[in-house]
Amino acid sequence: MKVSDDKIAVVSLVGLAVWIFVVLPLIYLQSPSGSQPNFWGLDSTAWTAIGALANVIYCGLTAGLLGFAVYQVLSAKEDAKVNRTLAACDKYDTDPVLDRVTRRLSRSFSDGSLAAHPTKYQIDLYSLFNYFESIAIGVSRGHYDAEIVRDQLGSIITGYVDDYILSGITGWVKVPSAEIEDDVFVHTMRLYRAWKAASGA
Repeated sequence: MKVSDDKIAVVSLVGLAVWIFVVLPLIYLQSPSGSQPNFWGLDSTAWTAIGALANVIYCGLTAGLLGFAVYQVLSAKEDAKVNRTLAACDKYDTDPVLDRVTRRLSRSFSDGSLAAHPTKYQIDLYSLFNYFESIAIGVSRGHYDAEIVRDQLGSIITGYVDDYILSGITGWVKVPSAEIEDDVFVHTMRLYRAWKAASGA
């Protein structure tokens, strides 16, 4: 059963309060004058040692609590990153605007109308590649998980870049090597080249 951070913090504070305001006063309770302080058969020296050991244990528990809290925060951030990435990638399949754009581009690519009249489809092309660019920018800045993006959209993005940019069909300037900065969709092209290099293509 998962215990919330709030419950752990409350229990720790209650334990600390009991230690300070109940246990310590009892430990140092003085017996009648002239006799050794005694509580549960132990003198003040023994209780001092026990108190020191208890403080060490409490410090260890506090450090453990802090470590657990840090782990929870980091885990939550990683989960949020994964969820953001999946939501962004899912737009390719679920967004109605992108769906219509990809259908029009697919038809025009197949029947040759895109090659014959590329300017007619500039809005659709920019809509699609602006989406890819936003994904690539998110990856470059660490907002999206690079591995998930590659698994979800890697073949899709590389296919579109090959067919629509590097083929020259759109009329956009294509850059043949990674040593020269691309003129269009810089982050998308950078991601494309990284994937190609990783796959040995």
